[in-house]
Amino acid sequence: MKMKKVSSPFVATFFACLLTAGVVRGQQPLSTYDLNRPLGWGALPGFEVTGGAGGEEVVVSTEDEFEAAITRKNPANNNERDLPMIIYVKGEIEFKSMHTWHVKNKTILGLPGSRIFSKDRTKKNSGIMKFSSGSGADCENIILRNLTIQGAGAYDIDGDDALLFQGVKRIWVDHCTIGDGVDSSFDCNHESDYICVTWCHFLYQIAPMSGGSGGADDHRFCNTWGASDKQTESEGHLNTTFANCWWDSGCQERCPRVRFGKVHIVNCYYTNETTTGYSIGYGYKSNIYAEKNWFESGTIPTKDYTDAKHGYADYNLQVTGCYGQADMKQKVGDGAYFNPADYYAYEGFDVNLVPSVVGNVNTGAGANLMVEIGKGVTGYAKGSTAVEQHFDTSARQSAKYFSLSGMQQQGLQRGINIVRQQMSDGGIKITKIIK
Repeated sequence: MKMKKVSSPFVATFFACLLTAGVVRGQQPLSTYDLNRPLGWGALPGFEVTGGAGGEEVVVSTEDEFEAAITRKNPANNNERDLPMIIYVKGEIEFKSMHTWHVKNKTILGLPGSRIFSKDRTKKNSGIMKFSSGSGADCENIILRNLTIQGAGAYDIDGDDALLFQGVKRIWVDHCTIGDGVDSSFDCNHESDYICVTWCHFLYQIAPMSGGSGGADDHRFCNTWGASDKQTESEGHLNTTFANCWWDSGCQERCPRVRFGKVHIVNCYYTNETTTGYSIGYGYKSNIYAEKNWFESGTIPTKDYTDAKHGYADYNLQVTGCYGQADMKQKVGDGAYFNPADYYAYEGFDVNLVPSVVGNVNTGAGANLMVEIGKGVTGYAKGSTAVEQHFDTSARQSAKYFSLSGMQQQGLQRGINIVRQQMSDGGIKITKIIK
């Protein structure tokens, strides 16, 4: 088994100067709105996320190659955890079980059209990627960009997540498409901190499986921040900035659901229509500041997930300048309200631009970046790769075509089309296609 190296002493030195966080040429913005760098909690002085900047570059196209690359030992100290590396994911890679890594200083970039997925819906082998501190092994400084990560579909059996961070410091997840997690799609817990999640697209396209041991027949839950009210070691941690993310079709709950952390949710787009679920869940000791987000008609913006009956009642919640939700400021307990401006400068853009900016198929949320081996992120994908790589779950039974305004039409028309597909497994798949 060989991994494809693309490094040399010159390249390593050159990119140590120019390549930071998987971005070249001084981290120039990708657009008026996309800063092309970590922000908020991911950019505090002394806690910046740099990933594998300046490290060796490796291309992987199989599960074994991925595992070998990310756990490679540092020859300087025979320590596998801290070797700076930039890993390019090529093609489609099936993970047969959850991989757990105690590593530092890694950047993982998805090449256009790549996908990491699992087909296993069992409790034992569900889940894909877990970054974790534990047993004396710290995990920190991790960047994931332009990845499509797809689980096997929601099933409430206490299985694993598609992506999980436990006790990890300094995280940047950017322009990723993540969904169909068995237990959840993307969670953070156990004192994880200094987290930045930008331009990510969350969705569920595989129909949920009912009858699981956990009791929920529809467990399409996206993002749980803090695993338990009793996990009090997370108090003062889980500090996160969600910016320019899109919670889309099939996301029933937890977009995100927060415990303990100071969480800033700004310029995010909610089209996760549901009659039983919700978008933002405020739980015990959460301190949420949600601003300039767009809640589409049919969404439920917030829900109280504290547990006053058992003494877990404290929370702080502020919602301001959003579409689809009136301003609100409420709390239980004596904790001070979190204001992002007290920690960093980032205000976002006008809420009325959120649907067209975040929901833009070419330059909005999701895995739509142009990534080049040896260069990292060089812009947005062009031509046939401009359309975000959505999940391919099963053969479709039928399809209906719509314009962006919602008018049904005959087949694909010139411009942007919305395609609603009825899949043979019972799921509904909605995609945007450019012709």
